[in-house]
Amino acid sequence: MNRAPRIALLGATGTVGSQIAELIGERNLPYSDLKLFAQDSSDRMVEAGERSLPVTRFNEAQDLSSFDIAFLAIPISAAAEIADAQPGPFLIDLSAATISPRSGFELVAPGLTSRERVVQSSRGQIFAVPHPAGQLIATILKVLSGYTLASASIMLSASAAGQQGVSELFQQSADLLNARLDLADEPQVAFNIFAPREAPDLAGALAGQVRALGGHSSPLLLDVVRVPAFHGTGVTLFLTASGAKRDWPELLRSAPGLIVVAHEDAQGFVDAVGQEAAITRITVDDAGAVIRCMFDAARLTALTAIWIAEALAEKTPSG
Repeated sequence: MNRAPRIALLGATGTVGSQIAELIGERNLPYSDLKLFAQDSSDRMVEAGERSLPVTRFNEAQDLSSFDIAFLAIPISAAAEIADAQPGPFLIDLSAATISPRSGFELVAPGLTSRERVVQSSRGQIFAVPHPAGQLIATILKVLSGYTLASASIMLSASAAGQQGVSELFQQSADLLNARLDLADEPQVAFNIFAPREAPDLAGALAGQVRALGGHSSPLLLDVVRVPAFHGTGVTLFLTASGAKRDWPELLRSAPGLIVVAHEDAQGFVDAVGQEAAITRITVDDAGAVIRCMFDAARLTALTAIWIAEALAEKTPSG
C-alpha cells in the first residue's frame, strides 16, 4: 500500500469489537480512515485510543468495497455472507474462533505463523482468527517435545456467551440467593459447572485448529465446560511423558503469549482479565506435566486480529 490502509471494524459495539477499537488506538495501528459499523448503531460512540468515533449501521457487504482491511467481529452467519460476497478488502474473521478450519480461510496466529506469510498475501484474502484456547495449546505443544499423550480441559466463563451470558449469570445468581429461581428448560449457569450443548462441536473445532496451526499431529483429547465466573477463560493441559521433563518450565518461558508464574502465586481468572498474555503455571513430575493457563479470551482474540492488521499495514504498493 502506498498509503496507510482504510480500515473497517464490524461489530464495534460487541465485546471483542470494542477491544479491537481500543487496541487500534493503544498500538497506534496506522490508518488513513477508520470506520466503525454495527448491525444496530443506535447513535453510539466507541473509544479508539484517544478518539471517540461514531458507529454506523452496517447494511451490506459492498459497504466494505472501498476499504483495505475489514475486521469481522460479528456472528458466524453474518461473517460467512460477507466472505461469500468477496467485497474486496482483506477480511479478518473473528467468528472463526469457534469453528473448524475452512477451505479458503487462512488460519494464522503470532508465534505459529510467520509474519511474512501474512504480508505476502493477496488483496481479498480471508484470515481466520483461532480461539485463544486452541492458539495457546498449539503454542505450548510446539515448544515442548517428548510427550506421549496430550489432553486438556477448557473452562469457559459467562463472557464466552457474550454480554447475554454475563447478564444471565448475574440474574440467575441473584435469583438463587433470593430463593426465587425458576429455570424451566434452561440450564443452571449460576453456582454450577456443566458441559454446554455446543461442547462436543467446540472441542472438535479447537482440536482441528491446533492441528492446522502445526502444534500437534497426534490425537488430542479435549473437554469443554462452563464455569460460574463472569470473565476469564482457563485451560488445563495434561501431558504424559516417560521421565521428568525438567527443562519444560524454562521452555515455556520462551514461548510467546505466556506469563509463567511461580506456584505460590495464587492467581486466577480475575487476575487474567485485561492481560495481553496467559497467566501460566506448570507442575512437572515423573509422569509428565500439568500446565494451567488463565486468560482474557476477548483480549487475546482481539490481539491476534490486530497482529494480522499490523502485518498487512506493512505491505508495499506492489502488494
